[in-house]
Parts: sequence; C-alpha cells; structure tokens
Amino acid sequence: MQIMPGAEAFTLEAGDDSCLLLHGLTGSPSEMHFLAQQFHESHYSVRVPLLPGHGTNIKDLNGHTWHDWFGAAVNELFLLTSKYRNVYVAGLSMGGLLTLTLLALFSEKIHAAAVLSTPMKFKGLKPRLVLPIVARSFFGKLIGDVPKSIPDVKCGDTKRHVCYDRDSLPATYSTLELMRIVREPGFLARVKQPALIIQARQDPVIHPKSAQHIYKWINSADKEIVMLEESYHTVTVDVERELLARTIIDFFQKHP
Repeated sequence: MQIMPGAEAFTLEAGDDSCLLLHGLTGSPSEMHFLAQQFHESHYSVRVPLLPGHGTNIKDLNGHTWHDWFGAAVNELFLLTSKYRNVYVAGLSMGGLLTLTLLALFSEKIHAAAVLSTPMKFKGLKPRLVLPIVARSFFGKLIGDVPKSIPDVKCGDTKRHVCYDRDSLPATYSTLELMRIVREPGFLARVKQPALIIQARQDPVIHPKSAQHIYKWINSADKEIVMLEESYHTVTVDVERELLARTIIDFFQKHP
C-alpha cells in the first residue's frame, strides 16, 4: 500500500546506544523526526517505525488493532537489543501506551523510557464520552471513521506532522482496550525502569491527571513528571519541542 510522503519509517545510525521512538494513533514517524534528529546529534542511533495501518489511508487503520501495533513495537525492540549496547524507548500518546507495555513485559531489554501525552484519563466531552461510546457501538464499525475536530498542535505546522485528518473508530476502540489494560495499578506496578512522564497542561485530549496516575503506580525508583505549559497533544512537533527533546535526552543521559 502506498505510503504518504513524509510518513516513512527511518533509521539514524550513530553510537552504541539506541532509541526506539513510537508515534501516536493516526500519526506517523514524521511526528518523531525532530526528536530523532536531536537524539542523533547526541550520538544515539534512532529507529522510528511506521506502525501497521498508519501512513497510508484511514481505511487501512480501520483494519488494525493494538495487537498489531504492539507486535511491531516488540519486533523493533528485539531488533535494537540485538544490535546495540543499551536501548531507550519513547512513545507519544498511543505510542506511550505501547512503551508502558514494553516496560512491563520486557524490562530487561530497556534501559530507560519516556512516555509523552499518554492517556489514562480523557479531557472534554468528545474524547471522554462521544468517541468511546460510538467506537464501542455497532455504528462505530458501520461508520468506520469520522473527521477530526480537536487540534493536535498549537503551532499548526503540518510539514512536521504527517497524519490522517480523520479518526478511526475501530482503532480508537482498540486503543481504549489497551488503555484499560495498561492503567490498571497491578500492570503499571510491573514497570521498574527509570521513567520520564511528560504531559502538556493545555492538551485538549488527555487529562493532566494521566501523568499523575502513571507516576503513582509505576515502581520505578527514578521517575519524574514534566508538565509543558504551551503545547497541545502532539508535543513532539509543537512549540516546546526543543525543550521536550532536551528534557528527554538529559534524562536518558543520567542512565548511561
């Protein structure tokens, strides 16, 4: 299936340490491009995969579930651990849920991680009630996808953010399934690696209490919350992307 220009997976080779970057639902590797470049300049090798159903067309995404995305993330993790000394992981939104799942199930393979705009609780009527209810219903499967109506970024620079302009209802439902698994205290308690939790206070989709929930229940001895004051949901391409990149790199460099 033809990939949208700018949505391709990519790898940047540098040092013996590597970073796996996982994009969000309806997004693509493009939203991780700036962060990847900053890691590369800091001598990390970087891998940014295109998750199944993404970067092509919304109908493709309608046919995939979190099992497909997680399977792809596991394959990438095992590939990196076979080639590099240490592996770090950072995930955005749904990619953050995948990151927490990797941390819980493959702790010995990950040196440290960062989760960005990762949902445990939604904010606003549409993401909190309307989308989940419709996505679970017969109508969700019948309709398939709907136009997006909530802005992902404040800066509005689409060149850095190649993504679908519609929400997939089946994929949303599957993401909610994964979220319900991950947010359970017993599941999060399996996370023991150093973890950085980044949340935008103005995120129109994710409630700030999401970051607090993750922080409370993970068992990491070294864990931090960083709140961004100006960004919206897709923090990796928004107005504080430079601060975001520096914060994550500094945290990872504390764990060589």
